[in-house]
Amino acid sequence: MARTSAQYSPGLMDLAARLALEVRRFVDQRLELFKAEIKEEAAHTVRGLGLLAGGTVAASVGLLLLLVAAGLWVGDLVGSTPGGFAIVGGGLAVVGGGLALMARRSLKRRRLVRDTVDDLRRDAEWIRHGV
Repeated sequence: MARTSAQYSPGLMDLAARLALEVRRFVDQRLELFKAEIKEEAAHTVRGLGLLAGGTVAASVGLLLLLVAAGLWVGDLVGSTPGGFAIVGGGLAVVGGGLALMARRSLKRRRLVRDTVDDLRRDAEWIRHGV
């Protein structure tokens, strides 16, 4: 007895099960990628914050000694030690504020996690509407 090609073709239920399996595998892969990206992002952020903290402590000690010397020197120039410290302190406040803004912008540039979340949302929409 000869079999027709219809007997060899998979049924609709088989195709649906295979599609569901492929979608599940795709979502699992995306979630694994997302987890890896989060771990990498967290490690990068912790490393950066550690370097920032260590550098801040070391620079602060050295800067403190330089500021005392500068305050005394400017105080001698203007004739008032408190005035010299006020001038040096005001200049330091301006410089420190600028550096803090630069560090904040540098940390904001890392958008890897947000981009991945956006990708996952697009994939979920595609799965809901495209399948």
